[in-house]
Amino acid sequence: MKRITQSLLLTGLLTLSSAALAAPFSLSSDSFSNGGVAPLSMGGGGKCPGNNTSPQLSWSNAPAGTKSFVLLIEDPQGANGLGVMHFIGYGIDATRHQFASGELAKKSLYTSGINVRGGTGYAGPCPPANADVHNYNFTLIATDLDTHALSEGMDKAELAKQLKGHTLAAAGIVARYELPNQ
Repeated sequence: MKRITQSLLLTGLLTLSSAALAAPFSLSSDSFSNGGVAPLSMGGGGKCPGNNTSPQLSWSNAPAGTKSFVLLIEDPQGANGLGVMHFIGYGIDATRHQFASGELAKKSLYTSGINVRGGTGYAGPCPPANADVHNYNFTLIATDLDTHALSEGMDKAELAKQLKGHTLAAAGIVARYELPNQ
């Protein structure tokens, strides 16, 4: 009996230890290191260098109960500190674990919110000329919402209202972007 009790106790401790050591929900990119310089190809084009190519992103260890993801790309220094959204995507299937470089152009992979240009999809960085380096925050949110639960075309404030009570965890990384010869 003592041996069974010890065995059960050891099993319980190992279960608790492995749960405590579980890797955290995380987001990463092969296109840049966290806090590193983003490639110029990410730039929005037009008056900025780049061809509006979204970076590669991958994630792991989503929490149990995740039904969909939300991806936000924001320049908090844009609009003179008011911040601008370069990408709002939601309804990303929970079975997905990455976007290849340029894949955010495929709007069939997510439901799109409104970006800084007033459109949908990815809008690459394009800070003002002579601006300091801008930081671009990439935030991935795990939700308990079905992939088609939210309608297209929401801005960040509308999305935040709809997500209230449905977020499970968030992971993030930051890329720095500056125009050449700054």
